[in-house]
Amino acid sequence: MRRHHNKLLSRVTQTAVVLALVSASSVADVFQFNSKRDWETWTFPPGVLVTNNDGSITLSRVDKAINAVSNSTDFLHKVKRTRDLIPGGIRGFSNESAVENLVDGRDDTYWQPSQNDVLDDWWIEIDLGRMVYATKITLTFPDTTDAVPFRNFSVYINDGERSTAAKDIFQFTRVGRTTSPNESRVVEYTLRTLDPGPATGEHLQALDTLSFAAVQYVRFVPEEIHDGAALAKIEVEAIGDNVALGTVERGGSVRAGTSESNSALFSDGDHNTSWALSGATSWEESGHWYEWDLGASFWINRMIIEVGAPIVYSGLAVIKDFKISTSDGTVSSGLTTDRIHSNFDYDLLTLVDASQTPVRALYDLKFESRKTRQVFFHRVTSFPWRVFYTIVEHALYGDGYVAEVVMTSDFIDLGGTSSVRRLTWDADLPPGTYVEIRSQSGDTFIFEEKFYNKNGVEISESQWNKLPKSQKQDIVEIQRPGSDWSGWSQLYLEPDGVFLSPSPRRYVQLQVKLGNDDPDVTPLLRDISLHFDDALI
Repeated sequence: MRRHHNKLLSRVTQTAVVLALVSASSVADVFQFNSKRDWETWTFPPGVLVTNNDGSITLSRVDKAINAVSNSTDFLHKVKRTRDLIPGGIRGFSNESAVENLVDGRDDTYWQPSQNDVLDDWWIEIDLGRMVYATKITLTFPDTTDAVPFRNFSVYINDGERSTAAKDIFQFTRVGRTTSPNESRVVEYTLRTLDPGPATGEHLQALDTLSFAAVQYVRFVPEEIHDGAALAKIEVEAIGDNVALGTVERGGSVRAGTSESNSALFSDGDHNTSWALSGATSWEESGHWYEWDLGASFWINRMIIEVGAPIVYSGLAVIKDFKISTSDGTVSSGLTTDRIHSNFDYDLLTLVDASQTPVRALYDLKFESRKTRQVFFHRVTSFPWRVFYTIVEHALYGDGYVAEVVMTSDFIDLGGTSSVRRLTWDADLPPGTYVEIRSQSGDTFIFEEKFYNKNGVEISESQWNKLPKSQKQDIVEIQRPGSDWSGWSQLYLEPDGVFLSPSPRRYVQLQVKLGNDDPDVTPLLRDISLHFDDALI
């Protein structure tokens, strides 16, 4: 934030009235937002905006077919050996100082185990930091005088689920192995999952063999010691960026009809956690539903819902069927068909029939991109008996720029009661994009405390006090506009316009919405400036 001062020189006149006015100096100032440091003072969901080196700001991208190794250290997850969350990464026991070469994205650096170490120490393990649905693992080897491809080896994967709940012990599955001495510089292993469950539903890819597998850990295990053995790079190609991750951190939440304290566990990328459901009768009475606010709007074109092993009664799978609907954030006035009371309008995505056996565990939905801020899930059929099942993961994918983000400035102190004259802004707006700016102004504040459970749902202070520490967030003190504030103005339609909020005032706050109607384009905002001067008294 920069404040520029340009003193306006007062001209001496022979008119007494003018001399009286000039006795109080007039100052023209500018509050300007046009750098990374400036935008960091604003509030917006993390991970959905990009601030460029030139000070401009734009929407971030959601990509498909990503290399999940490249950003594994960005994700934190729980382990049993420590209470602290740990990041993903790589480890090895031979020539440990060189293992990072395997994840630096380069072909000209490599890991070469020591010839003095035993074969049992010639292995490395990559922790992706979260579970991903991976389609392929690619090994790239060097081939020089001193570094040659490993001749014999195996590749193993694990989905992150522990073999025992109390310890970090994992069971790995071999997905690739050399059958003859390898001489290739690049070796690829495609991943598959067998799921013969005969479920049906619009957009459901009900295939017996799915072209991905759940992966969090990858192990490369050499099976022969030989001179020069080296590996340059390991890549794990995943379906894409899972925008379910980080829901609560973005300011989103999960509101559920039952087991609300654990309802966000289906969006955490951890195969050891799940949302457990039990109950009888209808889905409304049993609470077998959730309304999921993503914290920002995304263009979504794929979902994968993974259900834990269900209990089967009299040949009927207890999940049987479910509906999924999405909302772009449009506010509703009340009830709509097939859903409980909500503040948002929903469009049905699919009704899945999973009543036949064998019971299906993975539901892969592919559809045309739809702008999505909220997702509503609920079971459909009522049961005469008590049912039990779990939702392990509900992953969301897209391809393109984030659909819409709202960002809000801090309260801008003009240094005293001031007259704001104009608001100017500079942006690139390709067809199908928009920047919407509003302002509000005032002089006083009120302060209040907000209480949230760990899923980002606001609760009362008494409810918060009853929760264990692990089930609640820290108290948030909110500074809110006082009764003299104006509320949000109309949109600023022109890049240089008259200030639309009441003035003179001491404080101003700005709200900016960046968005698009097409995932292939994004607006770029360079600058917002407030032009003001001292109020005449």
